[in-house]
Amino acid sequence: MPFWSRIANVFRGDSLSREIDEELNTHIEEAIGQGRDPAEVRKTFGSSLRQREASRDIKVANWLDSVWADAVFGWRQLVKRKVSSTAAVLSLALALGASTSVFRVIDALLLRPLPVAAPEHLYALIHEGIDFDGTFQKSDGWVYPMFQQMRAAIRDQAETIAISSATRSEIKYGSDQDVEKACVQYVSGWMFGALGIRPALGRLLASSEDTEPRHSPVAVISFDYWTRRFARDTKIVGHSVRIGDDLYTIVGVAEERYRHRAGRYDRHFPADDDEPECSAAGFLLDSYVSAAEA
Repeated sequence: MPFWSRIANVFRGDSLSREIDEELNTHIEEAIGQGRDPAEVRKTFGSSLRQREASRDIKVANWLDSVWADAVFGWRQLVKRKVSSTAAVLSLALALGASTSVFRVIDALLLRPLPVAAPEHLYALIHEGIDFDGTFQKSDGWVYPMFQQMRAAIRDQAETIAISSATRSEIKYGSDQDVEKACVQYVSGWMFGALGIRPALGRLLASSEDTEPRHSPVAVISFDYWTRRFARDTKIVGHSVRIGDDLYTIVGVAEERYRHRAGRYDRHFPADDDEPECSAAGFLLDSYVSAAEA
């Protein structure tokens, strides 16, 4: 019997059993019609149940039939015990959801490579020491002047990148009425080049933009924010955005694959010591080193 017919017969159930019974009865009636004794004919054919099961094994895919029978039995048990079945299904759903969430976190933090060039050469710098209150402290934060001195000291051995903590800030487009909140982050002007990140539109930050005095501050927006806020409008380059008292010009969009491992950032600005946050009050920056040449 063709393979697909055997699979279809699994779901026919009672109709298949009736066909088998009719076929067996036809053979018995033919034998009796030829003049044989009815009792002898039925004895020769044997048990009708055994003959039916043997014929069924030929006409159906046994492995699929067993799976289907187990599924039907399980469904009947679920319907029969609705309260306990509902509790079991909800518990299983919660467990699957929690497991999926944990896996996504592990995948993002440990398994999936960073969306940058040579992620195996990327290291975080941490400093340890005794704080002013006499307690031992470990931190990956650096004041910007210290970062500049450190970068100058190892310039010939490795590239050092400054990335600030993201802050959710109020930004304004056009009039003061057009106000919204977005995640803002200050980075080294050379960060995109060092990490091998390319622009999806316009250009990215240049190293000179946080090492030389700025006359026209610039910003780069993320691909997700460009899609969500501007529907991928290619005319966004050149638009102005105000944060506090500073007016920035959007010069480009980072490519889609670049997403910071710690979260979603909408805008990147050059990090320099002219920024109000970088004053002696202590603007901290997370420092990373690309040590491909170290």
